[in-house]
Amino acid sequence: MTRADYDMLRGWLGQDHVSPVWGPVEHEIALIDAEIDGGDCQMHVVGLEGAEFAFIQHWCPHLAGVPHFHDALPGTRAVDTFLGVPAFLGRGHAKAYVRQYAETLLKDGAPEVVTDPRVTNPRGISMFRGAGFVPGQIRPCEDGAMVQNMHLRRN
Repeated sequence: MTRADYDMLRGWLGQDHVSPVWGPVEHEIALIDAEIDGGDCQMHVVGLEGAEFAFIQHWCPHLAGVPHFHDALPGTRAVDTFLGVPAFLGRGHAKAYVRQYAETLLKDGAPEVVTDPRVTNPRGISMFRGAGFVPGQIRPCEDGAMVQNMHLRRN
């Protein structure tokens, strides 16, 4: 992911299926911009056969200091994602790329990969379940919203 992707991300973040679960477009771009030059958060654009269609990132929940992951194992990586192109919705792509991404993080040494879709995002919860994530506790996140903690661990 590079700054050259920002206009594409702006379009994706404004989509009806993305905007209810992510923040305001320029706020999200500012968060991405703060990390793009070497912060802990690693961001990627997902593509298939030359077509870019999704965003995914991984980060350390301990460095971020988010309260709902206070008991994550040392070395854990958290993931966030959204599918930006509506034509890719409901076709299993998100489950596949999230599973592949998480398995790579586990192979690279993370003891577990966690995520935290809001409880008001049943589509996200279902997608992460389909990618192999196991639901844990429902907890309040840093802004007070309730999230479904989920994890995928090494076998």
